[in-house]
Amino acid sequence: MINRSAFVVAICIVATVSTSALPRFASRTGLACSSCHVNPDGGGMRTAFGLSYGRDDITDKTLQDQYGLSDFSTQITDFLSYGVDFRFLAFYQMYKKQNAPDVSQSSFFPMQADVYFNLAIAKKINLFVNPAFGPFNRYEVFGIAKVLPWNGYVKLGRFTPPYGLRFDDHTSFVRQTNPFRYNAGQQTGIELGVNPEPLSLSGAVTNGIVGDLDSKLAKAIFGTAEARFKLDPVRVMVGVTSYNDVSVVGKLNMFGAFGTLSLFQRLTVTGDAEWIKGNLSSMSIDADMFDRNTANTDLKQFALMFEADYPLAQGFDLKLMYDFFDPNTEIKAGAATRYSAGFEFMPYAGVEVRPLLRYTKDTTLPNRDITDLQVVFHLYL
Repeated sequence: MINRSAFVVAICIVATVSTSALPRFASRTGLACSSCHVNPDGGGMRTAFGLSYGRDDITDKTLQDQYGLSDFSTQITDFLSYGVDFRFLAFYQMYKKQNAPDVSQSSFFPMQADVYFNLAIAKKINLFVNPAFGPFNRYEVFGIAKVLPWNGYVKLGRFTPPYGLRFDDHTSFVRQTNPFRYNAGQQTGIELGVNPEPLSLSGAVTNGIVGDLDSKLAKAIFGTAEARFKLDPVRVMVGVTSYNDVSVVGKLNMFGAFGTLSLFQRLTVTGDAEWIKGNLSSMSIDADMFDRNTANTDLKQFALMFEADYPLAQGFDLKLMYDFFDPNTEIKAGAATRYSAGFEFMPYAGVEVRPLLRYTKDTTLPNRDITDLQVVFHLYL
């Protein structure tokens, strides 16, 4: 079960993540994550097309023309480019706990300061480095060789494994309940991916959560498959993802199903369901990632998320979200639900402001109600 301090940390770290290949943008365009991001799995540093899309298609045109840098480039040389993500959070929280006095608090928090570098080693081989300043040991360094058929690639190094959608809200229960919350959980291994349109397939073998150096034969295996369909005015993406980790004593199994639906390239609905099974004792190296679980060490959890986004005007998106989490599917009592509403304002390229009002009803012991207002400021290149 989550305690108060852990929940506050979750709020504060909500944006210690590299900007993801946001599912709504991928759904609206019908493109794969690799179209906008250097990392084929999405997230982090943007390609030239990704920068162009962020400048011309999702920002307020008037403000972009007035204040934006239309000719700005992240190219340092013909072979070296960079990217940046900086996030800052302001939040106010009211916490009501059964048989306890109400608590309110507020804070500012510098959440992220990432600088990415992409070095072209050859025409189809790149070296990517993300120092990932901050907590959770999130640094990434990997090589990408785009040498497989169907626009495929080989990736090796330390990276975020290819599991599910790359949401930028890592306080969502579908992210809190797995090892990759807060965009952490980077693992060392090798990944393969191909994109025979309209499909995208990727898989990886890594050391697992045991660490960067593993002398055992047991490894972790990832797999994700998604398909994109354009049936104008509807665009649909559906996918499945799995993770099996036996790198330490016991095991952790996760399976997810996700999808997006975009209507007239405007209203976009995203859904994600996650089933988690495992043994908590085997996860002792990072047991707090299951802090919402019951005292039972056997994990049998379910998480669900829905998000709806609608651009009221270019550069101004309305956002509604619903989260559900059952920490033990074998027990009827005890679950958490969260309702969120807000908007995203993107006045011009490289600037985003996101206010959200959220209400969480948690009937896992002890019962509590949490209301928080958070405003995230995001600067990116």
